[in-house]
Amino acid sequence: MKNKMFNQYSIVLKKELKDAFRDKKSILATFVLPLILFPIFFLIIGLSGDSLSEKAVNPRLTIVQGESVASVAVDSAEYDYFFDNIFPLGQNLQVNYVEVDDFKQALIDGDIYLAIIISDSFLDDIANANKSVDIQVIYDDRSTSGSTSAGVIVDLLSIYSDQLLADRVGEIDPDISMTPVVGSSLSLSQAYDDIDRYGTDSAILHLIIPMLLTMLISIGGASIATDLVAGEKERNTFEPLLSTGASRFSILSAKYTVIIIFSFLSAIAEVLSIVVSMLITKDVFTTSAFSSIYLPVDGIILVVLNLLMLAALFSGLLLILTSTSSTLKEAQSKSTIIMFLPMIIAFATMYVDVADVSMWTMCLPIYNVIISIKLLLAGVMNYAYLWGALAINVVYALLSVYVTMKTFSKESLITK
Repeated sequence: MKNKMFNQYSIVLKKELKDAFRDKKSILATFVLPLILFPIFFLIIGLSGDSLSEKAVNPRLTIVQGESVASVAVDSAEYDYFFDNIFPLGQNLQVNYVEVDDFKQALIDGDIYLAIIISDSFLDDIANANKSVDIQVIYDDRSTSGSTSAGVIVDLLSIYSDQLLADRVGEIDPDISMTPVVGSSLSLSQAYDDIDRYGTDSAILHLIIPMLLTMLISIGGASIATDLVAGEKERNTFEPLLSTGASRFSILSAKYTVIIIFSFLSAIAEVLSIVVSMLITKDVFTTSAFSSIYLPVDGIILVVLNLLMLAALFSGLLLILTSTSSTLKEAQSKSTIIMFLPMIIAFATMYVDVADVSMWTMCLPIYNVIISIKLLLAGVMNYAYLWGALAINVVYALLSVYVTMKTFSKESLITK
């Protein structure tokens, strides 16, 4: 009996896989487009980052004195003071000075990134050791270039302030140390490079891989799922399939397997496209994101099993929706509802830190799979969390299979 059922399952599976791989549109959307789109996506991100960095070290600014809205003249002493004493402190900083009649309007129009506001008595105040000089750096809060450049200029003013203080104190007593406390920030791997750790220190992989893998495993088989039942109904091939000697369980199992296969192939294609993208655009990124990946085999197995259970859960949901639809268009509309949930959760958890995870959160579907991948990439092998997530995901998958089988056993499935 079991052998007969397996033979039926194998025959239906081969038929479904042949039909699926004949669909050129699905193949194009699942495997080809990612290899084209992701390199372009990463290239644009890299070039945008380069452009922002370049603007930060090449700020367009003006200097405004007192209550006036107009710039300080290029040949003024205040202008010279900034360019001779403060701006040279920034390595690779190339300031583009722009004279404007109204700095507020110039900021709004994007003619300048910054306006540096100084007092009428700026030079006298600087020379007076008993006075504190107030310098305002004004930028448009709707401009990324402005806020980035403002941070650079404020840091320069801080460095100059420390230098000026050191010079003044040195005139009083040259033996006084102006740096009694020196603080430095080092990552654990920088401070102790002899520590062997699992995972990867690539921030971009920590953000992108959990989100993409979970989202694609959940909805990667949606395009093929809508065609497996609703599409066959529309083509009038579903009823003849049910009337063959194959049991409904064999037919359901075969369709289930096809969706899971396409979900995993979609996820693998996306990950490969990311690898190819980062290799192609390696000149854009300062460091290789794949230089320090070390993942334990048991951790990989647990994460893959969690992904498999997630694929089973959503394969069941997609089959339920497509089997209760009369047309392909109706099935596609219904599946869109499901597709939004993993996308929302995936984007909402991009910046979740593994240090903030608790056991109860590992009971949440989709979320617990994302956290499992984050734990693996962070090298935090908390097996209680990983096994707990797997146990609850097995329950979710079984419930999905049970409800799908109940739906598939209804006679109304044929008549709709």
